[in-house]
Amino acid sequence: MGLLLILPILVSGYIFCTASIYRQATLNKYDGQLLYLLVAKIGLFMFAAAAILSFFLMYLSKHAEFECFSLNYIKYVKAFLSRNIITGDEKAAPLWIFFGQASVISFCLAWFLPRLYVFAICKRNKLSTDQAKAFILHYQVPTRPMTKQLLISMRDSASQYMFSMDDRKVYVGRVSSVGEAHETGGMDEDFEIVPTMSGYRDKDTLKVTYTTDYSAVIDDMAVNGRAIGFTILLSQQNIVSMSRFEEDVWKRFKSRQDKDSGKKNPFLDALARLFNKA
Repeated sequence: MGLLLILPILVSGYIFCTASIYRQATLNKYDGQLLYLLVAKIGLFMFAAAAILSFFLMYLSKHAEFECFSLNYIKYVKAFLSRNIITGDEKAAPLWIFFGQASVISFCLAWFLPRLYVFAICKRNKLSTDQAKAFILHYQVPTRPMTKQLLISMRDSASQYMFSMDDRKVYVGRVSSVGEAHETGGMDEDFEIVPTMSGYRDKDTLKVTYTTDYSAVIDDMAVNGRAIGFTILLSQQNIVSMSRFEEDVWKRFKSRQDKDSGKKNPFLDALARLFNKA
């Protein structure tokens, strides 16, 4: 009987912690006895709610009466337990049924409630499932500034962002996915973007030059109704800087940059003429 009480508490607590986005991302902060107590505390809440539901179901099955059929399943389960000698005392059979039923309900609640919370976030804020996960991680889980900015950009599907990497490569695109949370080490540092452009920074001047334009391909896929599955996987630890990309600002900056580079330096011209005369 004690096993029917301790086991569902621990198992339901573990199911909830692995199903909850918030708990998955924060489990690495607990260790040893603290982790055991956390799982036991959550499991106790799950089992308490399940026990209330189990009592209600048993009461309803005994007292609800219909002309066509009976909801009293307790007598059939009691007969099964007695016939197979699972419980020696027939009077203890309802107690076994109560704890067994509460255990199953606690497992179902631990699996269902975290998913119900994500569904509620999606409906309330009109977000997709991935965006709802990013919403929860951004507002509830303490993260590094770079991770927090990535989570914000993932929800901002109308904007593009420019990523400068430590190997001088530059990417422009929309963040489609941020690393999954897991119970051992918080969140992964990898993330995915749907690129629109990519290029590099000059080694000496650090000026940006874009060499590849993906926007035409992505627009064509969107027009034809095809899912945009083309992404680039990047790592947070390789990011040097991240900023919002405004195309109009970039065009004005590029035209001014080209105009300045086209101007001749008077000092160099005078020096060249002097050497030519010599």
